[in-house]
Amino acid sequence: MKIAIGGLVLIVVLVGLMFSLPFLIDLNKYQDQYRPIIEEALNRKVKLQDIRLTVWPRIGARIAGVAVLDDPAFSSDPFASLASLDVGVKLMPLLGGKVEVEEVTLHDPVITVIKNKKGVLNVATIGKPGKAAPTEPSKAPIPSTEGPLKILALLAVDQVSIAGGKVTYRDVSTAKPTEYVLQDVDFLLTSVRLGQTPSLHLDTIVHPLNLPVRLDGTFGPLKETTDIEAINFQLAVGKTDFTITGKVSGQDAIVNIGSPAINTANLPITLPLAKPVEIKNFQIAAEVKGREATLNNLSFQLFDGQVKGQAKVVTGSDVPPFISSLTVQGVQLGPALDAVATTNLSVSGTAGADLSLKGRGFSLPDLTKALEGTSHVGVKDGKVEGVNLLQEALAILKVVGLSVGDPKATVFSTIETDLAIKQGIVTVQRLLMDSHDFQATGGGTIGFDQRLNLAVRMNLSQDVSQKIAGLSPVARLALKDGRMSLPLTIGGTVQQPVYGLDMKGMTGAVQEQVKKKAEEAIGGLLKGTTKPKDIQKEGQELFKGLFGR
Repeated sequence: MKIAIGGLVLIVVLVGLMFSLPFLIDLNKYQDQYRPIIEEALNRKVKLQDIRLTVWPRIGARIAGVAVLDDPAFSSDPFASLASLDVGVKLMPLLGGKVEVEEVTLHDPVITVIKNKKGVLNVATIGKPGKAAPTEPSKAPIPSTEGPLKILALLAVDQVSIAGGKVTYRDVSTAKPTEYVLQDVDFLLTSVRLGQTPSLHLDTIVHPLNLPVRLDGTFGPLKETTDIEAINFQLAVGKTDFTITGKVSGQDAIVNIGSPAINTANLPITLPLAKPVEIKNFQIAAEVKGREATLNNLSFQLFDGQVKGQAKVVTGSDVPPFISSLTVQGVQLGPALDAVATTNLSVSGTAGADLSLKGRGFSLPDLTKALEGTSHVGVKDGKVEGVNLLQEALAILKVVGLSVGDPKATVFSTIETDLAIKQGIVTVQRLLMDSHDFQATGGGTIGFDQRLNLAVRMNLSQDVSQKIAGLSPVARLALKDGRMSLPLTIGGTVQQPVYGLDMKGMTGAVQEQVKKKAEEAIGGLLKGTTKPKDIQKEGQELFKGLFGR
């Protein structure tokens, strides 16, 4: 009994001693030893209010009032702050004189990510600064291959978790600054050890969009640098699922992104579309080498057709240069145009295009100034809803009583044209439009401001030409070899085009006919085969043919 009582007393004493250790041992005196190591690894100043030893629920330490200051070039406020940071260690290895971290828990972290006016993120300078970056094209220092991940890996942490807190993303690079907040963050990172492949889970709500985001996957194996041999993530953004794979080596990275279906109505960004669009079998294969980002393959199905593209951009400057190419096959043009904008005109048909572009910057002023490129566009078996080009021509010629099908639509079998883009102007070259009643050719310009300046010559079929000529004396001016050629002008804007008749072109046709008749008459006089009275008769017939009298 005495032995039992003595053992119980010893246990009570040991337990009491253990629970009194946090009050007997002051860990704050060690700050000067390990804080410089942390600051050097993060390339940030670090503030710690208090450090206490903990024995429950596990042995470890609690660091209160943690603040990691931001890069002074971005903000004087903290980049990250925590109510407290709990570090728990394993008991058995500790009894053997070895420290193994079992869990790190961040309580109520507040993190602020800033994108400055030059388009550089404050997280880009976390870690030891690398070699100085060239002044052009980037104004940001080259990020180090060392950083906070290395610290966790060297600590050999079984689990890192976040309880509560929020992450703010602030973009001041645009004319209208934007801010998004990740609230109710649920974060868990496991197996953070050198040579192992950690698992990651993130669940949060993005405000003000009220958009749920979930990320699950693995990356690794971990090294002392940030090189990652394999990345495998599943990302859910609202109702849209993505698969992300790739790898990172120094400043280089390879990324592949895929999604079975994307509805633009569910995306957290505002696109310049009049109505939502569904994209199917979305695939991206890209790589980054330093500041050069290359889109090796972009492919997706859209409006029953296939879209493929490539691009390259050099990041880091205010107006990054880029080159790109795009191929479109079998796209239904009607739904595509309806999704882009609501206009008085709608063009249907099956469209294809080859497009090559280069420029600098992505804002409309930058694109207007620097965008250049060429394209070939073709549309088969379609209809222009909202206007009948032949009807417009008849109205100009004041022809009445002639039916030309649907008065508000132009049916065509083919539209083809080459386009050249430069300084905010789209030049339409070699335009060809084939219809049952006419063939149109021409060209002109379409501005980025949507202003039209087109000249189109409509060559009517013989049947339609004869019908019009019989109803309009003026129309006979354009009659040649039994067919009528009408020089039309199209001005105004894409939303409100204005149609007109090129009278200079019409009078040119009259001159050609008069010239031909005059040459025949003079030739006949010189040869003696024509008499003066015959010339008078032919002249009367010419004007009667032209004007009906």
